[in-house]
Amino acid sequence: MEQRIEEAARPRREVPAPPGLSRGAPVPWWMKLGMKLSLAALGVHGHRARALGLARPSYDATEPAKLIAVPRAWLDRAEALIGRRPRTLLEIGPGGMVVRAPVLAGLGLRRVWFADPADSGPAGPAPYRSAAELARSQGLPAPDLAGCRDRGAALARCGATLLIGGPSALATIPDGAIDLVVSEAVLEHVRREDMAPLLQQLRRVTAPDGIGLHGIDFQDHLGGGLQHLRFSDQFWASPLVGRAGIYVNRLGLSAMVGRFRRAGFEVTVGEAVVWERRPPGPRKPHPEATRPVADDLVARALLEVRPG
Repeated sequence: MEQRIEEAARPRREVPAPPGLSRGAPVPWWMKLGMKLSLAALGVHGHRARALGLARPSYDATEPAKLIAVPRAWLDRAEALIGRRPRTLLEIGPGGMVVRAPVLAGLGLRRVWFADPADSGPAGPAPYRSAAELARSQGLPAPDLAGCRDRGAALARCGATLLIGGPSALATIPDGAIDLVVSEAVLEHVRREDMAPLLQQLRRVTAPDGIGLHGIDFQDHLGGGLQHLRFSDQFWASPLVGRAGIYVNRLGLSAMVGRFRRAGFEVTVGEAVVWERRPPGPRKPHPEATRPVADDLVARALLEVRPG
């Protein structure tokens, strides 16, 4: 079985990982770990850390490439795969990128859902108006949000809904309602015990001819290596590590493909960013963190999934 899953996880295209991929600040991994855990123990995490400039996303949510080029590429790829333009979309873990709602409406989506375990999107209407103005400047018929006084009104005008919570939050989406499901560097953060319920919900809401596009980052979040493989499950899955913002579920590409298949999806690994040799990490991973050797060479991958 393991061999079949590994074969199914073979990517169509491999891209060499560039030097310094996701390395971040030039600080030793153990120092980053200690600092993040200490701050989390003091209650400086989540919104507090972001307010102090200690936890910022690796992208600028106002960049045209992020706001417009990325969702346009999603829709183009989905149309190529399913033979029609998607009408409905679900994004898992958008964070602050809920501001893309007017852009998605301008791209022709009739209904959009965002699902996130925590609410980290802008609460006021201004960022959504700015995104709509940018979309219109690029020739997209984004809705006019001038009269919207809060985020709820702005999202409603875009035909968008924000769902906050775990996999059960998706229960309000009708069966087979979603043409396109997307996620960007999100699934690696889903706790292992939540992965099966989440994928079951995604299978339920995906249209029979729908598609999922999931970009997954398999590196540690301490410098772009495999340092997260040195710890026991008891420590790595602890609430403190979760609050520190460094938790990833440590599922390799083979295991991630296997989880999707068990949930009833057919999976194609469209592209994988791979290291030439194993990146920095423990010489011998913790027994609870071992996985196929080939998986340790995969830094990132794009999965294309459809109902089986």
